[in-house]
Amino acid sequence: MTTKPTDLIAIANPNLARKLAEKEEKAQNTATQPEQNNNDDGFHKSFRKDIWKAVFILNIMRYALALFFLFLLALPYLIPGVVAIDDLIYPNLFLAGSVALVVSAVCFTIFTKTRRFALEQILVTQFATDLVITATLVHATSSIGSSFTMLFFLIVTTGSVVLKRKHALGLASGAIILLFYEHTYSIFMSNVNASPKLGMMAGYGILLMFSAWIISYMAQRVRLAERSAYIPNNESIEEYLIREEIRALKSALASTDGNKTEAAKLLGMTFRSFRYKLTKYEIS
Repeated sequence: MTTKPTDLIAIANPNLARKLAEKEEKAQNTATQPEQNNNDDGFHKSFRKDIWKAVFILNIMRYALALFFLFLLALPYLIPGVVAIDDLIYPNLFLAGSVALVVSAVCFTIFTKTRRFALEQILVTQFATDLVITATLVHATSSIGSSFTMLFFLIVTTGSVVLKRKHALGLASGAIILLFYEHTYSIFMSNVNASPKLGMMAGYGILLMFSAWIISYMAQRVRLAERSAYIPNNESIEEYLIREEIRALKSALASTDGNKTEAAKLLGMTFRSFRYKLTKYEIS
């Protein structure tokens, strides 16, 4: 009867022996399940492709909104006597905001197609730009009493689905600051006859922050559930994600013949982030 090395280790250190046995079992399962690993690769490629497709669809929504706003401005000229926007105060500013929305949609479409920047950077910049444009449209109408104020809620709720929680809460905070500034400006400096509406501002702030928190939390739980469904060999989520990230980095380098700049673009990462990952995982 032969004694295995793990049996000897078990006498001195049972925990170490158990970890070695689990590692050996995982290695055997991986070797006997190449088809499953190939399916995992296909899933992640499809998953990442779907994310970029979702960003592209968000840009299509921006085009649609911008064209709709321009149509509302042009409607009184097309049909005399028709007032499409009842609370319009600064038509030229509203036109500038609508045109800015079109321009931003074009820019972010290009960024999405070329993938010259990391996905997270594109998303954060997109939604921050949307907040500023929305603030312009709200100011061009009747301040926080404008129907365009609801665009703030649309941006925050949509952003909370695709952004990390800290970025979603930051987005909500930005919307609250812009609303507060707009309301203060309309009271003391604008020609809008507005009275202080602190209760409305407090309600907007609570609703925006709560929406950002709960939606980002639910979106995170859904993403974790989707990832856990594709974890082989009963390993932890952290181990699985690290292993898949290393595989993606190596695959990108192999696809670009070792060109790190092109590999970073292929993964939708900045060169600095890509280089950091290579150093972190000791990939040459």
